[in-house]
Formats: sequence, C-alpha cells, structure tokens
Amino acid sequence: MREEGTSPRASSIPRAILVFAVACALLAILRFEGMALGCVLVRPIAPLLDPRMHRHAGWVLAHVVLLFAVPLVLARIGLKEKPENLGVGIGDARRWGRVTLGLLPLVVISAAILSRVPGVAAHYRAHTAGISGIEGWIGWIGMWGAAFFAWEFFFRGLLVVGLAQDLGGPAAVVLHLVPFTLVHVGKPALEVLLTVPGGLVFGALAFRGRSMLGPFLLHWALGASLDLFVARSVSALPSIASGG
Repeated sequence: MREEGTSPRASSIPRAILVFAVACALLAILRFEGMALGCVLVRPIAPLLDPRMHRHAGWVLAHVVLLFAVPLVLARIGLKEKPENLGVGIGDARRWGRVTLGLLPLVVISAAILSRVPGVAAHYRAHTAGISGIEGWIGWIGMWGAAFFAWEFFFRGLLVVGLAQDLGGPAAVVLHLVPFTLVHVGKPALEVLLTVPGGLVFGALAFRGRSMLGPFLLHWALGASLDLFVARSVSALPSIASGG
C-alpha cells in the first residue's frame, strides 16, 4: 500500500474502475435478490433459530456473503490483495483508536436523539418487533454486529482503504459516498441525509487509520444504541431483575 500523501498512479485507474463496478454489481444483487439468497442461506440453521428471526438472520447472512466473503475472495484471487490492504487489520490502531473512543459518546447521544424522531422511531420499532428477553436482545445485537462488520468492510475497507491505493484517499472517500448514500434510500429521510456527513467521517477515519475497525465499532454502537433506545421508549426491553 502506498504511503499517505502520495499520488495515485494512472495505471491504477482501470483497476479502481473494475473494483467499483464489481462492488456496485454486488450491491445490486443484495438489493434485489438479498432476501431470496438469505432464505437459502438460513435454511441449514433454521431449526436452531427462533422462527421470528429467520428473515433477519437470512438478511444478515446475505450481507456477510455478498459484502464480505465474495469481495474478499475476489480481491485475493483476482487482484492478489492481502486483507490488511483492504482495511481488515489493526492498521494504525493508535490513530483510529483515539478517534473512535472520542466519538463513541457522541454516537450514543446521537442515537438517543434520533430515537425521539417519529419517523426513525417507527422504522426501528418495526425493525425489532418480536424480540424478547435478554438472550433475544443479545442475540439480536450480535447478529447485526456481523452485518455491520460486513458492511464496514465493503464500504470503508474495500471502497476506501482499498481504492485509496489507486485513487488517493480523498477521492476514495468521496466516491464511496455515492453507493453508501444510495443503499440508504427507503429509510427515514433524516437517516438518508445523515449518511453524507456520517460517511465522510467514517471514510476519513478508515483512510487515516488504514483500518475499517474504528468505523465498524462506531456503526455497530450507533445501530445497537438506536434499537435499544427505541425499544426502551415503548418498554420493549426486558428487565434485568426479571431476567426477561
């Protein structure tokens, strides 16, 4: 991987175009065939799951396969890229670790505020309907942690850390905002608007820290906190004292 601040090579542009095109194709498959793929993937483990979680588990598995496993294998076989060159590694842990710890309280506070917005609250209330008990919530947060990991590898690892080698960091951060924003279409309007500043912050953090781990932890914390705050507002969370 090139050192920070150096210019991208002209010969790398075709490679960047190829990576971006394949990435967009995978996103299209996820968008239009993700649920069908999820149903197939979840079938072998369906007996182990609460029937109410089959749809969500399938959706998570589709994310893991299409946004993590497939692009990682293609990059390794087709481009000879090591995972650490795609942000799957510690990178500059001191740099991204300090920023992540600093932003974590802001992320939780933002989730608390967003949970009060009617459109956002209604969307996530429906999203978590049917979850019950402490074990159910732990499983839910862990399951979506896997989806967020795949999501952050794809957007901040592959499309930022990876493409920064070919396009330079600033260009990669800006370019990845296009698909990142588009995949949020259909969610509450405020959430769609926040994808631009949020994507810039997460992208810059991944590029500067040479790792997708910081954005992953922040995104997971945001998603988990938002679900919990929305559930708490309608008393859908179990009491620890009661155990469920």
